[in-house]
Amino acid sequence: MKKSSLYFVFVALFFTAACNDKKEGQSKHVADSLRRVDSLAKIDSTQKAAELLIPKDTALDNTARFIAGLPQLDSNSLSSLEKDKYWLDFHASMDANWKKMHDARLVKMSQWEKDVFSRSVNDSLKLFYPFSGPDFLHANFLYPRTKEYVMAALEPIREVPSIEKLSERDRDRFLDSLGRSLRDIFNKSYFITNHMQKDLAQIKGVLPLFYFFMERSGHELLQQKFINIDSLGNEEEISVKKINHYKSPGVKFTLRNTETKKIKTVYYFSLSISNGGLKDRQGYVKFVKARAPFNTFVKSASYLMHLNDFSKIRELILSNSVSLFQDDTGIPYRFLNHKPEWKATFFGEYVPPVEDFSRGLFQPALDSAFKTGSQPLPFSLGYHWSTRKQHYMLFGKSDIRLNK
Repeated sequence: MKKSSLYFVFVALFFTAACNDKKEGQSKHVADSLRRVDSLAKIDSTQKAAELLIPKDTALDNTARFIAGLPQLDSNSLSSLEKDKYWLDFHASMDANWKKMHDARLVKMSQWEKDVFSRSVNDSLKLFYPFSGPDFLHANFLYPRTKEYVMAALEPIREVPSIEKLSERDRDRFLDSLGRSLRDIFNKSYFITNHMQKDLAQIKGVLPLFYFFMERSGHELLQQKFINIDSLGNEEEISVKKINHYKSPGVKFTLRNTETKKIKTVYYFSLSISNGGLKDRQGYVKFVKARAPFNTFVKSASYLMHLNDFSKIRELILSNSVSLFQDDTGIPYRFLNHKPEWKATFFGEYVPPVEDFSRGLFQPALDSAFKTGSQPLPFSLGYHWSTRKQHYMLFGKSDIRLNK
């Protein structure tokens, strides 16, 4: 055979082998992709099956609906109590207040979250919400796809009294106190500490407020457990009657969105997160760090992280957050400005702190940053509710290593 003929034979064999290798590679890639899709489908299917197996405490959910001013879903021991005038008045009042707040604030917040916020924040991560009080409401509307929320504040956790065992007069007083405790959220979007201290003494802690926000925002309450965080950062179930005996007491809610059927877990801890408080609660610090990297949300936080006595919670947030969404009551701008790992986006209009707080808290560098460039904020959320001159900052880390 001539050399030229051998050359063409060699080339033909080379291309045939290459095509076969390419086809085999493509086939392998397709097979691997199908296996990955199948694996993800199995994980999703297993997760959904596990969620369906979560038992529902029907009596708890019935109580939560009654406290939220929502009718019972079926006939039970609370159904007859809904016929009383005090509950009918409470139901009508809460419907009206909720609609007013929803139309003026929540619907705008929800649309902004879809159009703007969700493009910059990965809310599949867990959410840390310090200085939260029982404000599940705004955390849920800003981070609707988040599956786990960790909230912390000083407001106490108390056992909710049995509604059926209360006299009609005491039930009336209970719901009246609950309605008063909600007035600041309806009108201002935050709780006022002095009002909370008085109102929570009547409704026995934060649980009724959590029930109200969870049920009204379209969830059913599946489970509620009272817990403590031990020195290793592990949660242990405790009796609510002994909850004051523990350093890091909390409540763990499991709830399900009635529309999407997605499960959420909400932790609320009643404890001090000052430097002294965290020093005595190293287990709680480990519990929070174990959830990193997480998103952090801060609003109406009384400028506490501007003080030296709150430097530890400030550092905990900066070291473990992938994003931080806050108003100026959160971490001072000087701790984030000129930090290359943090990318900032500004929303709304920065104005001096309200008169309830020191004028010395005004931040000139933050004012300049807002004047350099700020995007619109279509809702009011925080201390400037009377003027609607509200602002928020979103800081996101450019690079983060996810925990495996």
